[in-house]
Amino acid sequence: MYFADERYSLDKLLSGRTYHNRHPKVPRDFAVLPVTILVHHIDETLGQTQKLSREVTSTEKRIADGDIQLQDNGDYKLLNRLNLEHIRLQRRSDFELELATNLLKYFDEYQKMWTALWEGGTGYLEDMREKIEQQMRYSEQVKRDLDILPRRIKNQSKAIFNYVVQRDNQLNIQLAESNRKIAEESRRDNLLNLELAAATAQVAEETRQDSAAMKTIAVLTLTFLPGTAVASFFSMTMFQWPFANNNSLASPYIYVYFVVTIPLTVLVYALWTCPGAI
Repeated sequence: MYFADERYSLDKLLSGRTYHNRHPKVPRDFAVLPVTILVHHIDETLGQTQKLSREVTSTEKRIADGDIQLQDNGDYKLLNRLNLEHIRLQRRSDFELELATNLLKYFDEYQKMWTALWEGGTGYLEDMREKIEQQMRYSEQVKRDLDILPRRIKNQSKAIFNYVVQRDNQLNIQLAESNRKIAEESRRDNLLNLELAAATAQVAEETRQDSAAMKTIAVLTLTFLPGTAVASFFSMTMFQWPFANNNSLASPYIYVYFVVTIPLTVLVYALWTCPGAI
């Protein structure tokens, strides 16, 4: 894993590392390489865990102050990224503890094998064991720190959720108040509509009465207008109606007036009652 990264190489990992086993009969043990990898791995994990913890603490303070970024799900994305980073560091920590445990087992077997053959030839193993145990303590401390982070991240997620719920409740209250005002305005509009309907009905009744009066006037006009017109027409000087007896009160041609007036009046009424006939 380290060798796939350009930042690491065998020369860099082993530079400055002195091989302490000087016993001429004990073969050189290259377990110093995984030990060095373990040290670098734990150092990086420790630094990244501290960075993650500081970022979580900063987020906690910001959210506690009410500075919550909901635009484009900003804080939700941040918490998701922190959670993914925690999972990655948790896996690194598990790997480190497993590697340290296996190295301790290896050194135990190595020491049992060579101590019986060449006494004193493996004294450097005690130093290596102590270094591994020290790294295990560091890794266990990192693991304890990592075990706390999920609860802290989850608490921030709950805080954001509660904030969103409170904001939605406030919006719902405002919406309910707006709906109440709208309902009140609608009730007032309904009352105005009822008053307008009553006024319209009154106007319609007055209009009906006016129409009845106009109809009466029209009937009277249609009744007397033909007779008046005929009388005016027959009274013109172009007609002469000689009297057989000068002492008579009525002309013998008076029947002509009725013969003309009555049909004319009937015709006018017929045309008035049948608008489509005009």
